[in-house]
Amino acid sequence: MERRDFLASLGAATLASHLSLGAAEAPASGRITLLHTNDTHSRIEPFGPGNGNLSGLGGVSRRATLVRQLRAQLGPVLLLDAGDTFQGTPYFNRYKGRLDYQLMRMVGYDAGTLGNHDFDNGVGLLVEAMESMEKLQHKNPPFPFVNCNFDFKGAPDLAKRVRPYLVREFPGLKVGITGVGVAFAGLVAPKNHEGIGWRDPYESLRPVVQRLREVEKVDLVVVLSHLGYNLNGTAPDDLQMPGQVPGIDAVVGGHTHTFLDTPTRVPQARGETLVFQVGFGGVNLGRMDFAVAHGTLRAASGSALPLLG
Repeated sequence: MERRDFLASLGAATLASHLSLGAAEAPASGRITLLHTNDTHSRIEPFGPGNGNLSGLGGVSRRATLVRQLRAQLGPVLLLDAGDTFQGTPYFNRYKGRLDYQLMRMVGYDAGTLGNHDFDNGVGLLVEAMESMEKLQHKNPPFPFVNCNFDFKGAPDLAKRVRPYLVREFPGLKVGITGVGVAFAGLVAPKNHEGIGWRDPYESLRPVVQRLREVEKVDLVVVLSHLGYNLNGTAPDDLQMPGQVPGIDAVVGGHTHTFLDTPTRVPQARGETLVFQVGFGGVNLGRMDFAVAHGTLRAASGSALPLLG
C-alpha cells in the first residue's frame, strides 16, 4: 500500500474488522522482553578517560555480548532503538553512518526509528547507510525502521525503507511497534530533510494504535519515540503521549538524553504506560519485561543495565 493511502484506509479496515468478528478463541498468554537503546551517536567504542562518570562505559561489543546473553536466558526478546544513531564521533565523520547500521544489524536489532541527527548528512546519505546494512552479508536480517508522523512522499527511496508500523508474533502474544520523530524546525536544515514533511505525532499515532489494537489484534503496543522525555508543554513529548493517545503500553524514548534507572509509569485509559529512556552514547541498555495473560497485560517492569568493562 502507498504510504499516502495508509491513513485513509484505517477507518475502513477497522470497521471491517468489527463486522467480521465472530466467536473467537480464548486468547493465549505469553511474555516479552524489550531491550532498547537511544541516542547512541556513533559511540562504537566505550567512553575514554576524562568523561566523568561515563568513562569506561558503553561500547557496541559489550552491548552485543549482553544482548546475546539475555536472549539465551529469556527467550522472546525484541531489540529496539529510538533514533539518533548518527553523529558524535570520528566514526560518523569517516563512515557516514554506514558502520553504525552495519553493526546494529550484526548485534541483531529488530527495529529502529529516526532521530533528527540521522538526517545530518541529508536524505541521500541516510539511504546509503541503510543500503550498506541491507547489502551486508550476515545471518541477521536488516532491521526495519518505523515512523508514522513523517510524510515521505517526496523521498521515495527512504519511504520504501520506513514503515508506519510492524507486527511481531511470539508464543502467546503479538507485539505492534510504531514510531514518531521530533519536528525538523530548528533541528534539521531544510536541505537535509528535503522531500519529507512532519505531522503532529499524537494525531498520527491515534489511528495507527487503533489499527494495531482493533485490526492487527496485538496484545502490546510499543512506540519508538524521538520526541523527548519531558518538554514541559512546549512540544509533544513522551510523558504526555499516554494521555493523548489511548492504548500504548510502552514508550521507548530518545532525544533528550534522559538517564532513567527504571521506567516512568504514566496512567492512561487502559491502565498505565511504561516510558523509558536510558541516557545516550550507548552506556546503558534498557530492559522492559511484559507478561500477558488471556489477552490482558498483567505485569510490567524494567531497569537500565549499565555496560561495564
